[in-house]
Parts: sequence; structure tokens; C-alpha cells
Amino acid sequence: MTAPIEPDAISRPMPSRRLAKALSLLLLALSPALARAQMPTPAATTSALFAASADAQEPVWRYTVRPGDNLIGLGRKYLRDPAQWPLIQRDNGIAHDRRIPPGTVLRIPANLLRQQPSSARLAQVFGKVLWRAQAQGVWQVAEAGQMLAAGSQVQAPEGSNAVIELANGTRLTLQPGSELALDTLSLYADGLMADTRLRLQQGQVEIRDNPRQLPNQNLRILTPSAQAVVRGTEFRVAADARITREETLGGAVALQAAGTQVRVDAGQGSLARQGQPPLPPVPLLAAPDVSGLPSLFEQLPLRFTLPAQTGAVAWFGQVSPEGDAAQILVQKTSKGDALNIADLPNGRYVLTVRAVDTNGLQGLDAKHAFTVFARPFFPMLTAPAADGTVRVARPALRWSQVVEVTRTHLQIAAGADFAKPLFDVVVEGDSWTPPADLPPSELRWRAASLDAEGRQGPWGLAQTFRYLPGPGPADLSKAAMRFDRDHLLLDLPPAPAGQHYALTLSDHASLQPALAQAQTSGGAISLPRPASGKRYLGAHLVDDSDGTQGPPVVQVIDVPPRYPYLWLLLIPLLPAL
Repeated sequence: MTAPIEPDAISRPMPSRRLAKALSLLLLALSPALARAQMPTPAATTSALFAASADAQEPVWRYTVRPGDNLIGLGRKYLRDPAQWPLIQRDNGIAHDRRIPPGTVLRIPANLLRQQPSSARLAQVFGKVLWRAQAQGVWQVAEAGQMLAAGSQVQAPEGSNAVIELANGTRLTLQPGSELALDTLSLYADGLMADTRLRLQQGQVEIRDNPRQLPNQNLRILTPSAQAVVRGTEFRVAADARITREETLGGAVALQAAGTQVRVDAGQGSLARQGQPPLPPVPLLAAPDVSGLPSLFEQLPLRFTLPAQTGAVAWFGQVSPEGDAAQILVQKTSKGDALNIADLPNGRYVLTVRAVDTNGLQGLDAKHAFTVFARPFFPMLTAPAADGTVRVARPALRWSQVVEVTRTHLQIAAGADFAKPLFDVVVEGDSWTPPADLPPSELRWRAASLDAEGRQGPWGLAQTFRYLPGPGPADLSKAAMRFDRDHLLLDLPPAPAGQHYALTLSDHASLQPALAQAQTSGGAISLPRPASGKRYLGAHLVDDSDGTQGPPVVQVIDVPPRYPYLWLLLIPLLPAL
């Protein structure tokens, strides 16, 4: 097809060859400057993007002319209908289709370009992520690595999330409780331009767009109440049926709603309610101070108490395994002063936490590494009681049973720590008695559980008790004993200070049952006289403060007959017998 002739070219005299050559040399000399003048700066490119995106839904390819290019050749190479190159000439004000200064930027609507389908890839899948090939299709379990064509939908229920990668390297992290539709995945001009339109139906998505900074990459995120137009930036979009929130972390985003558009620069956020224009952008809240958060948890649940922050009305937190930031194990929002997490397996993690403002916009990230070492759970110490006193040298230690725990590691120490424990044993069951006497002092003990494979969990909190020796055996070497007609009379030495005697008279060495009992601090005491024969007298020393008894001292006593000469009265009767 020949180039159209301009109307005034018929009456205009043709320049001489020398003049034409001079003009050509001048144009060639000026072409770098012209190219620089026509090439948009990054800021101009962004502004132009925003201006164009508000007026037209169709993306525009910006092609920079190279030496030797002409419109007919470009039409053959890139246009769906090569004969439509005059439209490019008209729309870009090109005077001569074969003499275009190198560096000139041509704007070519996507509807003129040769189109080919693109696809996305499920780069990572965590938990039970679902997908379907079209809106009315059947939901299926998604797998990492599978390709997604235009029209596909991905759903990440609570407890799961996914990372979707576009052809240009853009990565979208679909958060728990989110659903995303891939409405348009198109490539134009042999892949030199991409047009991607994604529809966030609910939830939240974090996007790192076009990390290689490729030219002519168009991305729109549509929601029920707004759309975000981006190029080469990092941002978050959250949506429900009524509100869209957008937070820009790098670059700039155009947020459009109700026929109005606002530019949201890095460090700013905005929101759009359904049927209303976006709010003016506001600064995002600063990253919270996490320097005081605990780095080791040996008990559950986990509690992260956050310092007060101006403008913060809530906290948003996510927990990921260390080294795998894309996987979200826990996600929650708290309106109190802390984030509480009920349970996590043993391991190393990273907490990502953001302050949330009154508009529900999430601020900048703070990250905090921590370790959970809570399994197998340690037992509860039951005896001796905390800060209690034991009076025996070898008390029985007892603790609670823990499910799926076969053995318990015990330590008893006399010092402030357990660097040199008095006892260090691994035992089965839920009780243990020291094989040797404890020293009279304040003592500490602790316990840890071992699972079936012998892996030990964390130590429980140490508990303090005091061993105060009980009374010793009663010393009856200086005691005196005699009988009168009705009593057993004892004269005992004084009992040690703070103690008294407990006496038991019995027919048996076990002192049970008792014939008589008495208590005294020493001196004279009388017991009912037992019948004659072998009897047993037991004596304990007893602590006055708590009634602790010392070991019993049992003596055998021979009780004489009450009337020793009564048999003489029977002699006159012997012959009769």
C-alpha cells in the first residue's frame, strides 16, 4: 500500500538534491536530541499512564522507533491487520511513514496489535488451595507448578495461601480467605507488550509487579468497588463487597472508583467505598517497634505484646516459617495491645506485623524472628508444693502425666541454677523418691518430658521447696520407769526445744492397737498400768510447729504381776488339789 500524499505537497516545489542531503544530515544530527525530548521520563511515564488509564480501558503500546524502521514494516511485523498502519501515522502525527526519526515513541492501541494468549503459573501452594478453569466450573485442588489460563479462578480458604507468577515475573501472593479471577492474560506484538487484568473478588493480595522493569507491561486489579492500575511497583489490595483498600509500598498506583482517580505514591494508602470516589491518600503507619518482643517461646499460647503507636487501632500479623516468607501459617488481626497465637509446632518463624489505622489501612511491615520450643509439653509439678517444706530426707516427688510422654527428666539443685544438680535422672511414671538424703536447705527442682523417640521438650518452670529435717529419735536412755498398784510411772528427760514426746503403750510391737497414749514435754507422767506380761512402749519426738513426728523408739517392758505373793495363799489348798 502506498503512503498517502499530503494535499499541499502538489503545489510545493521539490527541494534540490543538495538541499535534501543537507536536511537529512541535519535531521540525523538532531535525532538523539529529538529522541531524548520525546522519550518520557519515569515520572512522565507514570503520569501518562494515569492520565490514559482513566480515559480508556484499552492499553496502549509505546514503541520506540529504531534506525531503519518505517510504518509499513512495523505494520507487517506487529499489527493484526498490516494494512492499518495509516491509523498509527494519523494518531501519532507522523508526516512521512518512511522517514521517522529514531527515538520517536509511537503510541499504538492494543486493539490494532497481533494478540496471543499468555498464562500464569501457580508458583507455590500452601494448604488446600482450590482452582477452576472458568467461573461456572468445578473447584479442584490446586497443585504447585500448574499453569492457569485466562478465565481461571483461584481460591485460598482460611489456613491456606498461594503465589501466582505472571509471564513477566510479576508475583501475586494470595492471602488466606481470598479469591482471585484471572480475567485477561494477553500478549501483544510478539510478546513485547502484556495486558493483564485480575479481579480480586474478596480477601487480600500482595503484588510485586514487573520486577525486571520490562516496558509496556499493563496490570489492572479490579475489585467490586474500584480498580488499581499499576506499572513496576509493589503494593497491596484488599477487598470485600463494599470497600477496596490499597497500600503502595513502592512506585505508584492509580486507584479508580466512581469516575475518579487518585495517585497513591509509595508509603501511602487509600480506600474506595462502593459507589464513592477514592479517599485522598494518607501516609501509612510506620512499622511497629518489635525490639522488645520475645524471641523464644517454651509455653503455649504465644503472646506478642506490642507498644502503643500513634494512630494504630489494631494490629495485623502473619507468621511464616523462617526462610519461606511466602508461606503464611497464621494470619490474624487483633484490636487489643497484643497478638495471641494459640499453637505452633516447634521451629523457627518470622512474625510480620503491621499497625492498622482507623480506615483499616495496614501500615509498613516490621519483621521479628522467634523460636517455638514447647513440645513435648513439660509436666506440672504437684509435690512438694511450691515454696513448701518437707520434713523427711527422701520425699516423694510427684508430677502430672502428659499425653504421649513416656519418660520424665528430673533435676534437683541446691543453688540458684542447675549447673551442678544434686540429682539428674530420667524416670518412668509420675513419681520418684531420691535414693539418698537431701541436704537441709532450700532446694529447686524442675522437669522436662521425653517423647517416644527420646526427644526432650523444654524445661518447665523450676519450683522451690525447703527441706527441714524432722525430729530425731527420742533418747530414753535417761528415762526412769516404775509401777505402782494402778499406774506405769515414767520420768522422762526434757524434750528438745520446740518438740514434745508422744507415747504409746500397746500389746504389740507395731503399737497398734494402743492401750494408752499420752503427750508430754518431759518430766513425770503416768499411764494406766497394763496387765502383767510383755508389753511395748513407743516414744516419738513431735515438732510443736507442724506436728511432724520423728522415728518411733519402741521398748519392750515386762509388767510384773500386781500381787506377786498372792500364790502363797494357795499353799494350804494344795493337798486338796
